[in-house]
Amino acid sequence: MEKRNTKSGGKNTNRNGLSYENHTNLDSEYDIVEKNLHSIQIQFRKNPEKNFLMTSKKKFLKCVEYDSTISKAHGCKQPDEVYIDESRSIIFILEKKFQQCGGSVCEKIQSVNFKMYHFQKLIPDYKICYIYCLSDWFKHNCKAELEYFDHEKIPYFWGNDKNYKEKIVDFILEYKS
Repeated sequence: MEKRNTKSGGKNTNRNGLSYENHTNLDSEYDIVEKNLHSIQIQFRKNPEKNFLMTSKKKFLKCVEYDSTISKAHGCKQPDEVYIDESRSIIFILEKKFQQCGGSVCEKIQSVNFKMYHFQKLIPDYKICYIYCLSDWFKHNCKAELEYFDHEKIPYFWGNDKNYKEKIVDFILEYKS
């Protein structure tokens, strides 16, 4: 038997991914207005007049009306962070991907159009804006995927960019559907 590569997979996937999710969390950029059962109402400090609902993972679909007759697709069940702009009927789904060595993660980010299609079908009363937060590994290893993102105007941000949080908050606040 061959020894498995100890840099990827298994417990490290979860540990590294959760650490990255925490590092890129936008909680330092907003104030909590009100806590609800499945979400929190927030105001980004850059625009304290505008409220958003923030939720994540399993709580997301408990915050919106969705078509329960549609089967929930694999990979679309638990977004990392979600910001809901009820006044403009826009849902910003923030998906975070951390990678530091080879694997199938490049294929995972190729599924963005299916995910947008599925969420739009599931939640037809909202415009879906799917955003990626990527680790620097993707810059050198997923060039074709990033070129496709640029072509399709799929927003992505670099989680290790020192201005990451400011850039993504600006994107959400200034988004034109």
